[in-house]
Amino acid sequence: MARSTDESTVARTSAPHCSLREATHAYLAVRPALISAHEQTGVELVYHRDDAQHTYRQSVPDLMATLGVLGRGLLPEPPGAVGALVIPMPYYRRFKPEGTPVDPATCGRIIRVRNRELLDDCARFRRDNPPSAGLPMPALMADPFRDAEEFAADHADRLGEVFALKWHPPAAERPVSAYVERGYLDLAAELGVPTVMHCAPKGQLGDLAEIAADAVPAALAAGARISLAHLGFDDPALPRILNTPGVYANLGPWQAVFEGTAADPGALDRDARLARLITACGPKLMLSLDSPWHLQHRDHGRVLGTDTVPALRRILGSLALSGTDPQALLAGNALPYLFGTS
Repeated sequence: MARSTDESTVARTSAPHCSLREATHAYLAVRPALISAHEQTGVELVYHRDDAQHTYRQSVPDLMATLGVLGRGLLPEPPGAVGALVIPMPYYRRFKPEGTPVDPATCGRIIRVRNRELLDDCARFRRDNPPSAGLPMPALMADPFRDAEEFAADHADRLGEVFALKWHPPAAERPVSAYVERGYLDLAAELGVPTVMHCAPKGQLGDLAEIAADAVPAALAAGARISLAHLGFDDPALPRILNTPGVYANLGPWQAVFEGTAADPGALDRDARLARLITACGPKLMLSLDSPWHLQHRDHGRVLGTDTVPALRRILGSLALSGTDPQALLAGNALPYLFGTS
């Protein structure tokens, strides 16, 4: 079957700078859609303190197929499109002997390789599939040991395929301020793409307080859009932070159901709290499955894994409790975050 004009436009990867992002936005904006603001593909082996180890593995085709199945099973009507902001697997302790600092050269090499692999995987999926099969939107992992200009030069031939940047302070073992000082918010603003910020548990490197102090004011000054990933929703400062122009947060199985960084007051209280947050900050919350990491069983003694479908049904239940249109969370809120416009 011949592709429609808009499908052919999205599928091309050699179009002028920004045309891929523009075509993707146009395709997603005119259809009922399911858009996830935070997913990972690739392979990573993680060791845990109880001597357990897990290999996290996900391909771009598997991710897009999963989103399609979830969309057809959970939404009132099947989505006309599914999309995902896709991030490389983070660089973790697999390559860092315990008790030693991160080696900048090794970190940079791993980041470069994984960024290129992700760009290639997403380009291959666009080449081999029509947009109706899914729209993977790659995000590059930023390297806090290098200046943003130098980092961008490494990817100069592929910047038109980049939909976001990702900061991961705990993985690189560098503070949020290092990314700011290296110019990554300015780079994101120049490219017109947002930045995903890994938000660590309270008291750890890259937690909400650190992001609020070092990244949010800098993002506002640069005119950059940012999103917060993995945070618990009981922090009283969160509504104030999300009230900042251009600041968003991910909402998914990890964050909404288990809240590994927060106290658990019980299912009913938790759902009511989430409903209150949706009422207060609904336009700044975006669906995020955070796969395959939300399938993780244990991390430092905390139970994190959850079943995706019941988790999403609980999120939809909290949406109903708040009187919010579910389509806004499931797709609409991600459009201004990803593209700077609704």
